[in-house]
Amino acid sequence: MFKNILAVARNPYVGHTSSSNSQTGKPNPTNLNVFEMTRFSTNEAVSLEKTVETAVDLVETSQTDLENVYEIGKCAEWIKKNNYKKVCLQFPDYLLPDSTEVALKLQEILGQTLYILGDTAYESCCIDYIAASHINADAIIHFGAVCFSITSANIPHMNIYEKGSLNVVDLKKSFDTFEGNKSDIILLVDTPYICHLDTIKEVFSVHKNVVVSRIDESVNNNQKITVFLGDNDRKLMNLSLSMGCRNLYYYKPKVDNKMIVKYEMESKIIKRRYFLMEKIKDSNTVGIVVGTLAVKNYLKVIERIKRLLNMCGKKYYLISVGKPTVAKLANFPEVDLYVIITCAMNEIYESRDYYKPIVTPYDVEVALNVNSKNLNFTYDYNSFINDSDLDSLEVNLEEDVSLLSGNVRRNKTDDEKMEDSEHNLISLRAEGTVAHSDHGAGFLASRSWRGLEQNLGGTDAKLAEEGRKGIAQGYSNEKM
Repeated sequence: MFKNILAVARNPYVGHTSSSNSQTGKPNPTNLNVFEMTRFSTNEAVSLEKTVETAVDLVETSQTDLENVYEIGKCAEWIKKNNYKKVCLQFPDYLLPDSTEVALKLQEILGQTLYILGDTAYESCCIDYIAASHINADAIIHFGAVCFSITSANIPHMNIYEKGSLNVVDLKKSFDTFEGNKSDIILLVDTPYICHLDTIKEVFSVHKNVVVSRIDESVNNNQKITVFLGDNDRKLMNLSLSMGCRNLYYYKPKVDNKMIVKYEMESKIIKRRYFLMEKIKDSNTVGIVVGTLAVKNYLKVIERIKRLLNMCGKKYYLISVGKPTVAKLANFPEVDLYVIITCAMNEIYESRDYYKPIVTPYDVEVALNVNSKNLNFTYDYNSFINDSDLDSLEVNLEEDVSLLSGNVRRNKTDDEKMEDSEHNLISLRAEGTVAHSDHGAGFLASRSWRGLEQNLGGTDAKLAEEGRKGIAQGYSNEKM
């Protein structure tokens, strides 16, 4: 019976089936069941024909442009010169359509096997040493956008930057109309336009007050004006924060209004820092999310945050879930907020999709450490983690009032934390099981549904029995 119903439910004409028997005029129960099933089922074509939207459009380069875009000759020469035997090619997701052709061309030149790193463990802008270590790689060639974070491993690597189109004539016209073109200027070229560096230097050679430099080189920012040539707003903001450029301008080749414009950081970014610092002070349970293994000092900053939280009497969980997503972090409802340890180019800090606030290591440092009040905001924790003035951590033990909830709050002293751990750590539930009364376990005990109950000792032990055979559409013990 059940098998026949399923077969009819897939009939495209089921919506036109009469609900009554043509001979007796009485309702047909089979057709009624079929009609009800269509309400709770979805045509399989919806799943088969569904398209998945991607954040970045996939790139597929023509065969004639592969050599120029990926600099295959330069890569082969670098591998031969250093006699590397196990080389990994790291591509971001949007460049994966070209990865096979690039690898095949390099293998044809070198006569050796190359490995493609297609799914990076964390952010694609960081060198993925973790995946490369699975085959004990000698070197990594990274293609696409890069964040220039200080690396945590010493595997040799080479960067092949993306190639962007640039009209140097338009750039020169914008510079001629720029009001500060007579001052000392450093023109900082971002990675997509480094391929035009020689042409830019030639055009601006007539201006003795202009120094053309690459963003991946050390820059002397003593010049009065810095002009950033690029389209990445996050990189522009990090440049302003890390270099302390007072007179920072930018020129975006991809916009229609091609002018050199003064950079002004959005005030809401700084205002949000104060809001998040109050959330940190109000929190009881904090999740420390490992968002990178490739940036230097990631272990050191984790230990520093853990120490600060312990000193303030806050509970923390160390969470490692690969690339953080909304669905993954939603599995921890007892956590009040998350501290993401990642590179400075990660845009997760600006996301509003998460159920709990996302904060930076800087936010935790300034919110809890009394000795860090003079720190300037930055997404790069390496800019302050080695600061000698912050070696001695100190927290505020005086009472204050939360600006968000209006409640009085105070960090506990060591004696108070010891007393709480002795008297209030364990509570006895009615059914005889033991649970922590505070933080995560206490939160779980207070929930109405706590997962599958083991019911130990309440169920008689039985021998294993043979179950049903067949498939869900029709088991062998069912009547047809």
